[in-house]
Amino acid sequence: MKTMKLFFGLMMIAGLLFGTTATTFAKPKRQMKFKVRIENISSGEQMNPSGTKYPFALSPGLYVVSDKEMPLFKVGKKATAGIEMQAEDGNPMGLDTALESKIGSARLGIFNTPVGGNMPAPILPGGAFEFEFTATEGQKLTLTTMFGQSNDLFYAPSKAINLFEKGQPLNGDITDKLYLWDAGTEVNEEPGTGANQAPRQKMANTGMDEHGVVKLVSDNFKYPDTKSVLKVTVTPIN
Repeated sequence: MKTMKLFFGLMMIAGLLFGTTATTFAKPKRQMKFKVRIENISSGEQMNPSGTKYPFALSPGLYVVSDKEMPLFKVGKKATAGIEMQAEDGNPMGLDTALESKIGSARLGIFNTPVGGNMPAPILPGGAFEFEFTATEGQKLTLTTMFGQSNDLFYAPSKAINLFEKGQPLNGDITDKLYLWDAGTEVNEEPGTGANQAPRQKMANTGMDEHGVVKLVSDNFKYPDTKSVLKVTVTPIN
């Protein structure tokens, strides 16, 4: 009996020592500071089938860095009030307010001032937004910005983007992870010409209600290829 007690006692001590050693020597998660640059790389003006020309523009937007997906919208579901405000008016404040109570360990931010500017504004051809944040291995990034010459279209990834792969920080062009979505909140007009689109509407939240759901844009109008007008890069900076 004494032998058995001694054996179990030694096993418990070994377990405690092993646990302490494993904890002591566990590899810490890598942390990195990142810079994201969103560029309007469109050249000249876009042209509609009707022959109308218009400058491509991107609105101020919002980003989230989190351990979880933190979806800004759900495909096939009605848009939230925050997404409606972002998609129709290029205003990320509704999303910002709605997410503040849900972010937990997430980092939330707004980008709204063009590089070289001193006040919030959309970016026109040649313009860019930039923002920085610090992230820990395992965290993801999602963001959104409005297709400015539309009724309710916005760019966003279909799911949050991993900021680390096999311990290495994300570095490079992520434009191919962004898609053009239709919020389904306002009936679409021809891009660059609609009277109820942000650059021409008399006030925010105007236009005919669509009563639709969020989906990839699919209508009778023509939109520029994403990679021909927009470039998003992520760069580790420490």
